[in-house]
Amino acid sequence: MEAARAALARAARLVPVYARRFIPGGRSSVGHPVLSMWGTDIICYGHDLADYIDREFGEVDEDVPWAPRPSVPFWKDFLG
Repeated sequence: MEAARAALARAARLVPVYARRFIPGGRSSVGHPVLSMWGTDIICYGHDLADYIDREFGEVDEDVPWAPRPSVPFWKDFLG
């Protein structure tokens, strides 16, 4: 249990965006996908904040391929 707490303490803090959508904060998180979290289910909801806003509230550009690249340590380990 202590190892899990230590790992979580080093993880980038999550900034709430909307409902169950979050983006990791901090210097190393620029361009990270917006994450949707429900319990232990964590998925990407946008390539970055601008793409997420388009997908959630606007129109999706179907010409942009869906290939989010999570790069923030700890949180990227939860995405397959």
